[in-house]
Amino acid sequence: MSGRRVHERYDCHLPVSIFFGEEELVAHVANISLGGMFVITERSVEYGTAVKVRFRLPALKEEATVETTVRWAKPNGIGLQFGSLRAIEVWALNQYFKGLTVTPEH
Repeated sequence: MSGRRVHERYDCHLPVSIFFGEEELVAHVANISLGGMFVITERSVEYGTAVKVRFRLPALKEEATVETTVRWAKPNGIGLQFGSLRAIEVWALNQYFKGLTVTPEH
């Protein structure tokens, strides 16, 4: 694998809720990896902002709530880096990836 990516990214369309301050933003994930996700949204969130994300993976009985940090922004979305994932979330993500297509490197 080339570039700075440690984890392969997978194309997806996964509903997500993002919580920062008193706000809740409902959006969707365009691609995801074990390291983080790219969320499609026109809402700007400042670099370095700590946010919680809540999403459901098919292998989990309950929604996952994960601490993340905004690592970059584009006009159409934000890149979020996961904080610590629990073992069950890593397992569920790996199960989810089996049905997805790897995102081509740009």
